[in-house]
Amino acid sequence: MRLSLLLICLLILPTYAFSASITIGSALNRPPYIIEDAESGLEIDIIKAAFKEMGQSVNFKFYSRKRQILYFNKDRLDAVMTMNPANGVDGYWSNDYVDYTNVAISLAAQHLEIKSIADLKNYSIAAFENARLLLGAEFNAVAQQTIYREVDTQLSQNRMLYLGRINTVIADRYIFNQLNRFVEPNIDTQQALSYHFIFPPTSYRMVFHNSVARDTFNQGLAKIKANGVYQALVAKYLGSA
Repeated sequence: MRLSLLLICLLILPTYAFSASITIGSALNRPPYIIEDAESGLEIDIIKAAFKEMGQSVNFKFYSRKRQILYFNKDRLDAVMTMNPANGVDGYWSNDYVDYTNVAISLAAQHLEIKSIADLKNYSIAAFENARLLLGAEFNAVAQQTIYREVDTQLSQNRMLYLGRINTVIADRYIFNQLNRFVEPNIDTQQALSYHFIFPPTSYRMVFHNSVARDTFNQGLAKIKANGVYQALVAKYLGSA
């Protein structure tokens, strides 16, 4: 009798343990991947769909990267999204679930010659937060040879480039274009741009405190890739970006 009861408890434990909603730390507004006000976007909808497939509810908290990691380490978040092992966070890592298309962007009128990462050393750079960690050793070395800064609010990249305060911006091309909608009216965002495709796609994962939650997400992710939901979300958000 005791053995049977123990087996029943072991069978129902995983479901019971994650019946509550999982709290996920997200970056601030980063369309089309993260649309904070609507709690939607490509990344958020992929994560929602994967967990929904497994019958698990989730909720999102929006913070800067520093606060995400701080709150995760203090157990105030169950997981953090848009992460990479290069961020140096300990936990249970999911499979890759989204790729960013990071490029160097310049004003076409400047006619900058950027055909490789090494060419960036000739120009001033404004990059997204943690770019030096995520874009590889060669880019990290270049960043130390020129005027370089990282910004935690990517909207400032648009302002700096269009106002001529920086030569190049390192950002996901879709995010940069979407953020033009939020730049002040007195900035001319109709200026022609040059996109320099010098980086491979950057893949991102989620990091969890618990392996069961991680496995649940991975299983749901595999299912939405198999049933076409994942591909439909990519087409919805990146096809219109």
